[in-house]
Amino acid sequence: MEKFDVSQPIHIILDGHNYVLWAEVMCSFPKGRRLWRYITGTIVQSVQKEDGDAEKFVDRLEEWDSKNHQIITWFYNTSQPSIHLQFGQFDTAKSLWDFLAHRYTTVDLSHQYQLLQTLHQLRQELGQSIDDFHSRMQFLWDQLALSEPKWNDPTNVEKFSSYRDRQRLIQFLMALHNKFKPTRAALLHQTPLPSLDHAIDQLISEETRQANL
Repeated sequence: MEKFDVSQPIHIILDGHNYVLWAEVMCSFPKGRRLWRYITGTIVQSVQKEDGDAEKFVDRLEEWDSKNHQIITWFYNTSQPSIHLQFGQFDTAKSLWDFLAHRYTTVDLSHQYQLLQTLHQLRQELGQSIDDFHSRMQFLWDQLALSEPKWNDPTNVEKFSSYRDRQRLIQFLMALHNKFKPTRAALLHQTPLPSLDHAIDQLISEETRQANL
């Protein structure tokens, strides 16, 4: 029963190629349970003070150890065996999290390839809201933006921003569920093309209309 409880809320299984999506979900999951600071290392293992209460120290130690290994269990249950077989060398959720980030995140071409592949394969699920789906794509776009060139000329910045917005609009519309097909067609035939934000507003309006039918 315990394994069911900790694994079912997270439907993405880390396989080494989907780290970005897995990490996105795994960031949100412990935050909702007020455990994220165990992963960042802000909440650390208690240290016995010479004049401290030994019984209270043991209670604090057991509490930290319980939360720490609960998180490690989440990592274990949401990763493939080829990955979680490496977890035995790590005693803390922070050290394991840092290891996974280092192993599966880079700033080179392979990282961009991973992000673009994930973005290309991403599709809005039935029942997934426009706002939620946009947030997921925005996370990927933000990661890709880290590798974009730096522009010093304000004119170039404006031109590139316009181009990037148009590309993101196309990517978003391509990944929408078919129930938004008429709205997607209408947006693509607008001249000039709407901005991504304006398109999101129209799609949310259509989503609300469909929900009220």
